[in-house]
Amino acid sequence: MDNKDFYNNLAASYDEMIPFNAALERKRKSLKGILKSGMKTTADLGCGTGVDSIALSQLGLEVTGFDLSAEMLKKAEANSVRSAVKISFHNKSVDKIPSSFHGKFDLVLSLGNTFANIPKHVFDKSIEKCFNLLGKNGMLVIQILNYEKILKMKNRILNINEGDDEFYVRFFDFEENRLFFNILAFNKYHTEGNITITTELFPYNKNDFEQSLSKAGFSKKEFSSILAGDKFDPDVSRDLFVKAFKR
Repeated sequence: MDNKDFYNNLAASYDEMIPFNAALERKRKSLKGILKSGMKTTADLGCGTGVDSIALSQLGLEVTGFDLSAEMLKKAEANSVRSAVKISFHNKSVDKIPSSFHGKFDLVLSLGNTFANIPKHVFDKSIEKCFNLLGKNGMLVIQILNYEKILKMKNRILNINEGDDEFYVRFFDFEENRLFFNILAFNKYHTEGNITITTELFPYNKNDFEQSLSKAGFSKKEFSSILAGDKFDPDVSRDLFVKAFKR
């Protein structure tokens, strides 16, 4: 299924697959470490059910969340109400964010592998959109999986998560020049009626980001394996974190 339908289907069970409350506590701790003095406004691109948006709001920032999936945004809005924070959510893909938001943000954030869901024909446009959303001296932070390692090792299973009643298996299918991402959900006590959903991913690497960031006008770029900044190693690192700065 296409990317929007994939995440619309996943929305109802996402906060069980990635336990929301535990994730929120982790996010507050990790995101606090990247915030700079004077940061007031943040755009969360691919905000999903809102865990990063809510963490940033609890850290004192004014947050605007964007996501292609309307069902994910319904969950995000409910989570923000339950968390007693006020966040503005918008049903937009990165490349389609209106120009009225240009220059409005001190921090543009995209975690949760969002950019691997962006098709190649709008990748450069999406990076350019990030540049335009930032104000002077703004910072962009992007996280995706380390697809150089994934494509080299071809390990199919990404991880297995346990919910209250179900197991969730996230795994890849490798086809010639294409990569597909699957989520299999099945009940702990009986396996009949299991569900698998599938979408295509776009395995961008460090060089793809470096070239596109330069083309968009970013003056400084950093690449690391964790949010705090450990050196990125394409053969070892699980994740690729990208930081870029607009002067």
